[in-house]
Formats: sequence, C-alpha cells, structure tokens
Amino acid sequence: MSSLFRPKRILLATDFLESSRLALDFAVGFAHHYKSELIFLHIFHLPQAAAEAEALDGPSISRLNREERLQILAAGVRRLGIDVNWRLEEGWMPGSLLERIREIAPDLLVLGTHGVRAGLEHMLIGSNAEEVLLSAPCPTLTVGRHVPAGVSPNISFTHILYITDLTPESAVAAPYAVALSEEFHAQLDVCHFLDGQVSDDVEAQHQLADKYCEAVGRVLPNGEPFWCSSREQLDRGANADAILKRAVKDTGGLVVLGVKAESHFGLRLHTSMAYQLVARAACPVFTAGARKAQ
Repeated sequence: MSSLFRPKRILLATDFLESSRLALDFAVGFAHHYKSELIFLHIFHLPQAAAEAEALDGPSISRLNREERLQILAAGVRRLGIDVNWRLEEGWMPGSLLERIREIAPDLLVLGTHGVRAGLEHMLIGSNAEEVLLSAPCPTLTVGRHVPAGVSPNISFTHILYITDLTPESAVAAPYAVALSEEFHAQLDVCHFLDGQVSDDVEAQHQLADKYCEAVGRVLPNGEPFWCSSREQLDRGANADAILKRAVKDTGGLVVLGVKAESHFGLRLHTSMAYQLVARAACPVFTAGARKAQ
C-alpha cells in the first residue's frame, strides 16, 4: 500500500515569508525521507518601473535579489544530500502557480499559509491559496502559521488523522492516509464530519455512509473490513468543535483530507470546518482530490 505514494518530485512554492519558512522544513523533511528531487518556485510580479528598467539595463535589483535568495536556500538544502533545483517565474498568483504546477508535474506540492487576516476570510500565499488547493493536479501539503518551527530533516509523525465529510469525492484521500501511516509507522485515526444538512437525519447519514463505503472499496480494494462498513464509519463521527480542538493541539501528527469542489469541504473551503483546519491546525494538512489523484 505504501507504494501508492512515493513522491519523486516535490515542489515548494515560496514567497520568502515566515509561513514559507515553516513549509520549507516539511518540504525538506519529505524530500529527505523519500529521496525526492526538491524544486523551489518563487513567482513574482515586477512593478512597472522595474520592468522598464530591465528593458534598458538588464535584470533589476529586485530580480537579482530573489535569485540570490533562491540560490542560498538551495545551497543550504543540498548540504543534506538532497537534489535541489529552483525556478524564478514572473506572473500573477494564483494562475501562474497553477500553470507551473501543471508544467513541472510534481508528486507533492508544499505550501505555507499566512493564516487569516482580520475581516478577510481567506488564507494567503502570495495571492489566494484556496484556488490552488482545489485546482492543483497533485496532492498538497499545507503548513499553517500555527505549526511549530524547527522540524528535523528526519521527519516523523506519531499519528495520521484522516478526516472526511463522508462524500464519495472525499474517499480519494483514504489510500494516501493509509500509505502515509504505513510509511511513517504512525497510528491511523479515522474521523468523519457530518455537516448540518445530515447531522440530524439518520436515514440520510446511512445513505451517505453507504455511498462513501462503496467509493472507499474502489480505492482501497484490499483495505481492512471497517473501511467498507457504514456502521463503522458512522461510529467515527465527530462534530466540528471536537475535530478543531484536536487539530489545534496536535503538534506531532498529520491531518489528511479529501477535497473536491463537489464535496462539502470543497464547496465552502473558505468558510467551512476544512478551511478552519488548514488555517488553525498545529500540524500540516495533506489534501488530495479526484483531479489530484489522476
């Protein structure tokens, strides 16, 4: 099972802020563990004055400074024996980042988030990470500002918390949760969040659980029996407060989510419990969707 997820190429999107520094620790840890190639990508947009200066005099100070920072980052990581490359691209976020992701075709994308700005319910990396999370054609590891710094290159997790909303779309993340728990010898906990539409409707819960179990059976054909038992799945239900409290305190684990636009998580990522997990969790959040698994 663990052979399902063995990333050969990891892409770190960095904006050089503290959130990206936290994400760097985990990108290096995963690259070191899996012996992956690590690519640093920085996307920027030159002010008009700098662009005009470049047309006359060559690379601007702004561009050269960014190149130097990428070179320094790469040189530091190479000392750990990791194969590192970097790219500096001019463009606008998030569209340019998504274009580069499709071009580079990484097996894992690593992002840092700045958290929540007062009055603006969006997490940010450069511009808007929400579209990146939902549109990236690969699994994504998001590291929020509440995740402790100082992660060792010899990365480890004590447990994996796999959370779904019991939609068939979210089941695509189940194999990743199993693979990661096996790879890191971490305990795997399964938890299901039922939104308000079905939380008080027992019949709807069972219908949803049956469809979810069918989907899990397709992606985990050799899984343990409890993966395909609707009763077992419903017994693992939890409310948003309980899930958030655990994630906010959890510094040694990894949260795994299945997201897609049609799922409850994906439809309202910026206001839902899933968004709160990404923005507030004390551990990284690994997301996978149907498009990401293809």
